[in-house]
Amino acid sequence: MDKRLNRLFYNFGIATLFFLLGTFYTYYKIDQRLWNETTQKAWDIEARALNFAEKSCYNWQDIELIIFGEIQE
Repeated sequence: MDKRLNRLFYNFGIATLFFLLGTFYTYYKIDQRLWNETTQKAWDIEARALNFAEKSCYNWQDIELIIFGEIQE
């Protein structure tokens, strides 16, 4: 019984370690994405404009004003 309990805690510790390492890596990549100026963020803005929900009260010029802040020519 002691061996089984010891192995259970060991496996739980290993699983926790890998979970925390994965979480740390994910937050590190998100932080690099937010603070790195060389990342192509314009693609995100264009994708946001293309995926903006079509509503009857908005036309394409309104969407450009909302997302880009100006009308694209």
